[in-house]
Amino acid sequence: MKVFWFTGRSLNDMCSTTQTSLASGLVNRGIELMMINPDEQDSHDKWPWSHISIPINARPGFRSRALGKKMLTWCEEVDLERNSVCLLDWRVANYLIDYLEQRNIPWILIDRSPPADSGLLSLLQWPLWRKSWKMVREKKAKGCVVSQGHQEFIERKIGMNSASIIVLPAGVDLRLFHTSKKLQTLTLVYHGKLDKNRGVLALPMFLQKVNNSGIDAQLIVIGDGDCYEEIKKISLEKENVTLHSTLSQSDLSVILSECHIGLLPMPNQKVWRLASPLKRSEYAASGLLILGINHRGHSFENQENLEWMKLLRRHEFQDGGINWIQSLGRKTMLKLGMDARRFAEENLSWEHSVDVLEKNIHSCSNCITE
Repeated sequence: MKVFWFTGRSLNDMCSTTQTSLASGLVNRGIELMMINPDEQDSHDKWPWSHISIPINARPGFRSRALGKKMLTWCEEVDLERNSVCLLDWRVANYLIDYLEQRNIPWILIDRSPPADSGLLSLLQWPLWRKSWKMVREKKAKGCVVSQGHQEFIERKIGMNSASIIVLPAGVDLRLFHTSKKLQTLTLVYHGKLDKNRGVLALPMFLQKVNNSGIDAQLIVIGDGDCYEEIKKISLEKENVTLHSTLSQSDLSVILSECHIGLLPMPNQKVWRLASPLKRSEYAASGLLILGINHRGHSFENQENLEWMKLLRRHEFQDGGINWIQSLGRKTMLKLGMDARRFAEENLSWEHSVDVLEKNIHSCSNCITE
């Protein structure tokens, strides 16, 4: 079977892990996959799928429109195979659905997150997001989300039937992310986008309070974003704050495996409540304890039974987090880290999400064949 995956996301940054993991899993199961996105031609040579580059040069807020139109032109030129299935990023879906419907080619909407940007860009993106999901409802198609909360949000906003929504939670590569000997100094770590709306600027202040309480600790921050320069300035002034720009998955996994506590500072806002953050699974697989803000996007099912994870309300995060850390001896941390790894092995492999996606791809294909 052939699958075409149309997306506006680059697969060359830290936020591409979901797509590369799902895509690799599909290929490993015998699906012939082609990825169509704006990445440079030949930049996907290290991955096991074929790739078509659709370059664009447009201002933020207009990129999805420009890309979607160019993708449609490409489809018309190559005349997509009728017995294929298409996966459509919600940012470009509206430009392709009519073409696919006319040719009786099945499609599945991929929604890894509703609009996460703030300000004007978000206002431009939300109508596109709603229209994509309304097309799923009208065409009786299916769409993929990342969490139960995400699914319920779409049911409320769009009036969708839950049977049309597929939950594909973020997983982790258990071979890549592993445990190892921890650093001597208690090490807190955050990795991901360094954007102000994610609460990351509070982390150096939290570290200072941890140190003031008498705990010898350091902070590692990994990623890029609009507050990178502010954190860089802090890291140059403070020896116990280390900043790395975006790292490869292999380099990231080495650093995480040596740390003690992974941080989830994203606030209790709609976009984060609907999420299934990759870093949460990667922290657990690396044998880290997790400290974060308490909301649905950060929590696992049966959260109350996970002693290695502490979620607190935002105004309690600093004092409550320090009290939690102070209550944990080094031996307790090591034991809880092993519990986190065991939980990841039993619950967080990408194989589950690949199973679900593959099943729905074959179901779409069978409907057309029949």
